[in-house]
Amino acid sequence: MTSVIRGLTDLALVGYLWAAVLALVALRRPGGNPVPARLAAWLAWGVHTLALVLLAVTYGRAPVGGLHEALSALVWAVVAWHLWMERRFRVAALGAFVLPVAAVLGLAAAAMPGSLLAFRSSPEVGWLWVHGLLLLFGFGAFALNFAGGLMYLLQERQLKSRRPGPVSLRLPSLELLDRLTFQALVLGFPFLTFGLLLGVLAAAAGEGLRLGPTQGLSLLTWGIYAATLYVRLVRGWRGRRAAYFAIAGFVAVVVTLSVGLALPSRHIRLL
Repeated sequence: MTSVIRGLTDLALVGYLWAAVLALVALRRPGGNPVPARLAAWLAWGVHTLALVLLAVTYGRAPVGGLHEALSALVWAVVAWHLWMERRFRVAALGAFVLPVAAVLGLAAAAMPGSLLAFRSSPEVGWLWVHGLLLLFGFGAFALNFAGGLMYLLQERQLKSRRPGPVSLRLPSLELLDRLTFQALVLGFPFLTFGLLLGVLAAAAGEGLRLGPTQGLSLLTWGIYAATLYVRLVRGWRGRRAAYFAIAGFVAVVVTLSVGLALPSRHIRLL
């Protein structure tokens, strides 16, 4: 069954790569059709969902046991948020900014060794599974927040130049992009907050609280998004400044994930 699961995951990755290529081509080509990229993303996501379900059923645990599985689940969450947000806001060009991110994360997951971790029945481990899933959904939503901010800055620059290119013609209005960016932030922040809180509680119930590089960067990432939410809701920040915050937050997410991959994981030892 392990080989079947890995085969389905690899097939989904091929689908994501192809969807990213189709989305980029549609973005650059005048009159490009985004439907093939959307269909490819849906098919790949469906195959990926099947792989994760089989993994969960086979091993009796959440599909986040190890670096390969965690990154794979993150890719699934990014694409899931993308498909929902694309449908909600009707932004055909969104895939060209999100699917390449998912494809790169998928390639990183493929380079990681697989995991055969068995589920240990203990309250701490159970909370860690939930902790990991919440963080992955939060990070997935922040990928959409990043894409919206990037599209906003690109569209603003094109409009100010008064020489809009083919990319600008495919992008929606600045107002819609700002709303998309804010929606992704509002969706992702509760997942990040409760995920970190559960991690702290699980650590306190187990080996005790330890502030390592990954934990410190996670708190920094939370602080950036908390500040972004504050300035948007209280100070009324919109547009370019909010877009810069969205990009800074996702850079912090990438750094946190990179450090978590490079350093030995305490989470894996507990599982």
